[in-house]
Amino acid sequence: MAVGLAALAVTRPKLLGEQRWTEPLRHLQSGYIGDYVAWLLAGATLLGALALPGVLGG
Repeated sequence: MAVGLAALAVTRPKLLGEQRWTEPLRHLQSGYIGDYVAWLLAGATLLGALALPGVLGG
């Protein structure tokens, strides 16, 4: 499904259109390398925090 939506967005961008709710998401990810590093660290921290109770309790 993700590949299909990506292909649709690339081939016919006007069909999906620019939505107002996507504006804040676009500001969070500007494409700079620092953004990628920040999101990687945020995701790793979240996964670590979710796994911590299982590691300590197990």
